[in-house]
Amino acid sequence: MTQNSRFDVRVRLAADGVVTLPGVLGPDWLGHLERALDEALARPSPLGQQFAGDRGGFHSDLYLSHAFPAFRSFVTESGIARAMAEATGLSQVVLFTDELLVKEPRTPIDTPWHHDYSYWPLSGEAVYSIWIPLDDVRRDTGALEFVRGSHLWGQAYHPKSFDTGADRVTHAAEQPVPDVDAVVDPADRIVAECEPGDCVLFHARTLHRASGNPGPGRRRAIVLRLVGPDVRFDPRPHTLPLIWAPRLSPGEPLAADPLFPTVWSGVA
Repeated sequence: MTQNSRFDVRVRLAADGVVTLPGVLGPDWLGHLERALDEALARPSPLGQQFAGDRGGFHSDLYLSHAFPAFRSFVTESGIARAMAEATGLSQVVLFTDELLVKEPRTPIDTPWHHDYSYWPLSGEAVYSIWIPLDDVRRDTGALEFVRGSHLWGQAYHPKSFDTGADRVTHAAEQPVPDVDAVVDPADRIVAECEPGDCVLFHARTLHRASGNPGPGRRRAIVLRLVGPDVRFDPRPHTLPLIWAPRLSPGEPLAADPLFPTVWSGVA
C-alpha cells in the first residue's frame, strides 16, 4: 500500500466506519483458507453454532487459530494483520478471535442489523473486524451492508440473537438497534460486494447486516476480530463466550493473556 493510498483508506475508514481492501490475498492463501475452513467445519468446537435450523445452513465457530494450525499460520504469515495495521495506523495488532461464517446454498436467514462492539467483553476504541470472503459475494447472496458513519453516533446497542432476533442486554447504557429502514437515508447504506481476495475492514461500532443466501452457491467467510493496544478486558453478562477463561482482571490489556496473541507490531 502506497503512502497516498494508505492515507485515503484511513480517511474513508474514519469517516464511514468501513472500507473494502481489494486484492489483499492471492490464490495460494485463498486455497489455504478453503482447506482450513473445510477442516474446521468437519471438526466444530464446543462454541460452534448452527443458526438456520431446518432452513438451510448458517454455521459459525470461534477461536479457530487455537484449534487449527492452518488458521494460526494464516493470521501470522499471510500479511493480513499488517494490512489491517496499515489501514488503521495501529502500532500493535492483537487477535481477539477468528471466526467462520458460512451460509450454505438456499439459506434464507438474514443477519439482522447490529454492531459487534456490544457482543464482546472489551472496552476501548481500536476494535475492528476483517471480513474475508472465499466466494463472490453480491447484495442478494449475503454481502455485508453498512450504515455509513454509524460508528460515530456514540451509541451502544443491545446484541441481537442471530437465530431468534431477540435482544440481549450486556450493559445498562445500551439501546435497541434503531429501525434502519426508517431513520437512515438509502444513500448512507454501503453494500460491500466483493470477490475472493478482497477484504472488508470495519469498526466494531459500525451497524451492519447481511441478506440470506437463496442462490445455488455457498457464502463462505473468515472473520478476524483485531484490536489495538488501548483495548482492555471488560467482562459483562451475555457477551461472547470465550474458549477458556483468561487470566485477566477487568481493565487489563488483552495482550497480557495468551488467549489474545499479538499478531503484528511495528510502524504501519
